[in-house]
Amino acid sequence: MQRLHLHKPVWIHAHKPDWHLFGTRLEHLIHDPRFWAAVALIVLFGALIAMVIFSSGTGTPLAPIYPYPPYMP
Repeated sequence: MQRLHLHKPVWIHAHKPDWHLFGTRLEHLIHDPRFWAAVALIVLFGALIAMVIFSSGTGTPLAPIYPYPPYMP
């Protein structure tokens, strides 16, 4: 029976990232249309949240409008 060695090669270190593999995965991710759709949604939601934050707090507070005598029941 032949033994299977589960050792990594000496030149591969666990604490060093494989930049070639990272670059390949990033390239595949960038060319995926779903990635750009997700980026667009995140940007739009961020812009919407920023507009809500910066536009709130300025203006008159809303008060209920009470009916005046000609329109009272």
